[in-house]
Amino acid sequence: MSFLSRLFDRSAPQPVQDQAVLIYLDGQGLPDEVYTDCDLMTLEEKLEYELGSGKLGVVDGNEVGPREITIFLYGADAEAMVRGIEPILREYPLCNGARVVVRRGAPGAELREFLVEA
Repeated sequence: MSFLSRLFDRSAPQPVQDQAVLIYLDGQGLPDEVYTDCDLMTLEEKLEYELGSGKLGVVDGNEVGPREITIFLYGADAEAMVRGIEPILREYPLCNGARVVVRRGAPGAELREFLVEA
């Protein structure tokens, strides 16, 4: 049994990543040059890098709608994620005027919102 337990032994469980930061980008109201010069993939790469490739959290995808683009971030500490990514949000032109929703807990937890100003 010892051999099997070592074979199937799992490493320490990963921290629960049920806190969230949702970034709602303006998909049509920014100057045309912002949409020409900036792109969603570059922004997501910058966010992933700042989140430390999973140490603070993860970029879990996006949803592109007719007027708005939503980026989903999940991690163990939503406020730590916001502190990590806030400089990017303030500097990357595509984030100008973005609405950020911070959920400090599992779905249904209290939300905090703020607008990104350059």
